[in-house]
Amino acid sequence: MSALLGGLLSALWPYLAAAGAALVAVLTAYGKGRSDQKSKTETKDLRDANDIRKQGADARAGAAIAPEQLRDDDGWRRD
Repeated sequence: MSALLGGLLSALWPYLAAAGAALVAVLTAYGKGRSDQKSKTETKDLRDANDIRKQGADARAGAAIAPEQLRDDDGWRRD
């Protein structure tokens, strides 16, 4: 039994090694692509968060009105 198994493995060994090497290469490329995409996504999220913070700060700065100007006519018709 072991001679039969040994004979099969000796004939198939180069093919198994090539398939294993190809699988390792594909998984390595896949992992590299995923890590690169994750890095790009994190950078974009950080940039978007900074833009949102800046817009909020600009809005708060623009909302600061002197109290005596609160009742001035702003052009809107209200009841």
